[in-house]
Amino acid sequence: MVALVPGGPADVPLALDESWPLVGRDAAIERALAGLTGSARSAFAYGPSGIGKSRVVHAVAEHLADRGWLVLTASGNPALSAVPLGALAPVLAREPASMVSAAGDPVALYAAADAAVQRIADGRDVLLVFDDVSAADSVSVTLIAQLVQAGRIRLAATVRESDPVPDGLQQVAASADAVRLDLGPLAVDEVAELLTRVLGGAIAHRDAVELHRAAHGNPLFLRELAIGAAEAGSLVAVDGLWQLVGEPVGTPALRDLIRARLRVLGDDERDAVERLALCEPLAVDEFAKPGAAEALAALEMRGLVRVDESTPRVRVALAHPHYAAAVRDQIPRIRAMSLLLEQADLVSSRQMGPSDELRAAVWRLDAGHPSDPALLARSAALAQLAHDRRTAERLAAAAVEAGADDAATLLLHGEILWSLGRGPEALAALVRADERARGDGAPDGLVASIGRARADVLGGDPLGTPRGLELLEELEAALPSQAVAIGLSKSVLLTNLEYGRQALATVEACARTAGDSAFERSIVDLSSAMPLSLTGRAEEAMAAAERAVRYAREPGSAIPPRRAEIVLADVLIAADRLDQARTTVVESLHDAIRTDDELTARIDEFMMGRISWQAGRLDTAARWFRDTVGGAELHGPKSLREFALCFLAIVAAEQGDPATARELRGRVIEGLERDSSVTALADSWIDAAEGGAEAAAERVLARVDEVVPRGSTTIASALLHHVVRFGSRTHAALAADRLASLREETDAPAIARRHAHARAEADGDALALRAVAAEWERVGSLLYAAEALASAGQAARVAGQGRAATADLQQAATLAAACEGARTPLLRFSDGAEPLTPREREIASLAAQGLSSNEIAARLYLSPRTVNNHLQSTYAKLGIRGRHELRT
Repeated sequence: MVALVPGGPADVPLALDESWPLVGRDAAIERALAGLTGSARSAFAYGPSGIGKSRVVHAVAEHLADRGWLVLTASGNPALSAVPLGALAPVLAREPASMVSAAGDPVALYAAADAAVQRIADGRDVLLVFDDVSAADSVSVTLIAQLVQAGRIRLAATVRESDPVPDGLQQVAASADAVRLDLGPLAVDEVAELLTRVLGGAIAHRDAVELHRAAHGNPLFLRELAIGAAEAGSLVAVDGLWQLVGEPVGTPALRDLIRARLRVLGDDERDAVERLALCEPLAVDEFAKPGAAEALAALEMRGLVRVDESTPRVRVALAHPHYAAAVRDQIPRIRAMSLLLEQADLVSSRQMGPSDELRAAVWRLDAGHPSDPALLARSAALAQLAHDRRTAERLAAAAVEAGADDAATLLLHGEILWSLGRGPEALAALVRADERARGDGAPDGLVASIGRARADVLGGDPLGTPRGLELLEELEAALPSQAVAIGLSKSVLLTNLEYGRQALATVEACARTAGDSAFERSIVDLSSAMPLSLTGRAEEAMAAAERAVRYAREPGSAIPPRRAEIVLADVLIAADRLDQARTTVVESLHDAIRTDDELTARIDEFMMGRISWQAGRLDTAARWFRDTVGGAELHGPKSLREFALCFLAIVAAEQGDPATARELRGRVIEGLERDSSVTALADSWIDAAEGGAEAAAERVLARVDEVVPRGSTTIASALLHHVVRFGSRTHAALAADRLASLREETDAPAIARRHAHARAEADGDALALRAVAAEWERVGSLLYAAEALASAGQAARVAGQGRAATADLQQAATLAAACEGARTPLLRFSDGAEPLTPREREIASLAAQGLSSNEIAARLYLSPRTVNNHLQSTYAKLGIRGRHELRT
């Protein structure tokens, strides 16, 4: 038994090596059940080994057994495939020998089998579950086909990968009423769900993606990888979040399973597999050994390699990455070196492009014969351009070790290390680069690039942004020719410190002296988007970010697309355009995980937390913030750990748990609170959760007084909106007045929404609060909508509008129920309101549109009586008397 507990292997077991739950196969199971209980006589499950074919057909069998069916089970066995009735006789006969003796007479055999089925069925429907039907003997196959076609049994069978359906069952499988189940790999979300259920707690999204990639979505491979990680101590739980702290490695059982598939290969096939394991992918013409073409064709037929025809040169790779690992483990080192050098020499003997140069350099490095330092450095740059950061770091480190300690190579190494989240190592490399550049009298552009990279790394430290800004100001004074590039880097750090007006002025000054090329204009757009957003110029910010993204996505662009998309996502979040932001960030996150871009992955995780939090999905937000904390502790940057902890504290306070909120806040690095809106907000929410609305409001208003003079209008408006949410009408009035002043500076819709909410809350205006709630719901901020409706209900109740109050509070409770444990001060007015069920909401919506009970029943496949029962329940919950009031 493999045991796991939070923190690593320990003495409280969670059995990973027992049977795992079946996830992601409901649709296939339902299709098979619908068919087999209807007109279908058979269901065949197809897919690669380990994909879950047997689990699916046995799940179907369990469902049917619960309905009173008789389930018989059999399986194919290659060792018995030559024995007549070797598979079926033990299932149907009390005396298998008697049925085998009838195998020579088809009529007598069928009669015996038919009688056996009727005897054991005793009037019940019969399902035969047959695993690996392709390995069954021909007599059993023929008899199964006859029994199915005669309607005596139904069949649920699995077909092994690359094996055909046996000839005797071809007609059954090809019939119009046969159900075909093609089982593909699990999706990332299904892998995350499966691991969460097995581990008993959430797993970091990046690690679910990594395990999905490593397993190719194959449940069997996933299981063995998880067991292997547990045994290696690299699957641990920190603060309730499961994480990988090392590479996922399979178990010996997984390697043995793969090696068993490879054991039957001939010499030429094994040679091709070994070359692929070391060098994949390879073009077809890069297999120079005689007989290679025939060997590749045989491997493709076995399903061991995949052929990629999407490029001009057809390429071949092993079908699964674990095949490569299993093969590499068995290749003697001397042979591996020989094969690597052979392939490197072959590629080098032809006209090479950049990718060929990179491959040859990597193969020589793997063989222990690294290329010259300049070639290694050039190859590292190529790998970085290809987003292969781990390979780029290996090559850059090898180049430095081989003597390429020039400033440019050290800068390259430092930038790669930073993208991998290795901040201290990156900073050390960049300090060496700076020393070398100044000692060698390097050009100003190179010195400035090194300084800007150092400032970027310093900005990743929780308290390092001021130091980075100081470094850039020193550079600016020393290198006036590089003022534009240095100024744009300064604007980023100023934005991070919430100096919106100064950041924007810096960018505008740079724009006046920058060139007019498409690249320079796009860099200015990229640099100006966030300061524009910060100062409340939302539409201009959006336009600038979108222009930068369009340029970055053009072929050959020098701006990484993900960098531009991160800026766009930040602007979208500030503008309350949450769905667009979510789409942008999810794509960026998966790309960052795939390319080992730890810095981008952390930013994306953090932004997913902000999006979910702003949408009111508090548990979901907490999961993303925990992902950020765990990832930052393992890979950096450390600054995001602190901000994510603050948001976790806010979420806990919004869920009515001030003790947990205070514990989380206590883990934030000391000193961050000296100049941070996030820490101020966390502290104020803890005050509010503990009943100190006055202290909470005063704390936030003090921070507003600090950021408004800096021109950070958007941050100030968000902070003032939280003052409204603390539940004091007096403070809401004060916030409304301050927001009105901000609105005089900007026409940003997000600020207008917050002002409208504050004014309606301060005035106790039920009608205005309902309008605000509708607007919040439209943009996807369900918690804010629920709070506005709860206040509307209270205002209506005070005004003696009991029925309207009930409806408002009911709707507030329904929205709050979707907010994953929200217990904010404004929601206290909705206490006791019972939310509508999803079915009640669906029926009420149709009734409000004027549909009759019969029409609703027909549309939803319900009886009219059921529809009326739901409507009566809805009327009672809403405090109304009939359909006419639903419409209002």
